[in-house]
Amino acid sequence: MKRRKFLLLTGLATGGVLIPTTLYLVSPGIKEYAVLLLEREFKYLKLEPGSVSRYVDDYFAAGGNDMMAKIRWKTMYYLNINWEKSDQIFELMKSFLLSSDFFIHKTDETKVVRYLGLYSPYKSPVPNPFSFLLYPPDEIGEA
Repeated sequence: MKRRKFLLLTGLATGGVLIPTTLYLVSPGIKEYAVLLLEREFKYLKLEPGSVSRYVDDYFAAGGNDMMAKIRWKTMYYLNINWEKSDQIFELMKSFLLSSDFFIHKTDETKVVRYLGLYSPYKSPVPNPFSFLLYPPDEIGEA
């Protein structure tokens, strides 16, 4: 192997290791990205200040500290992936709406959306969004 070829391959290998590591360390945390993503996707709703960041803290605390999850979230950040292309982002958004009072207020977009607590189907105070208590048949148009 010639010296020039060896130096070229060594430089490429070093760059291949250093660039992803640097991007991982320099990029914002996954919580900051999740807050920005939720605020961007729900810009048509009146969100209570600070409720999204409280939700994101609870959401990632319940998920644990998984290195692969951090890498996936940061990859989605750099590739600018939205909820239509990622099931994780869709789950984050769905869980936020279920964890808030959005369905309690009958999906009224004019009211302020407040975070109540992390959604759990066994413990959550959030009622079923398709319940006939929230939407009686006469209001839906059924007789």
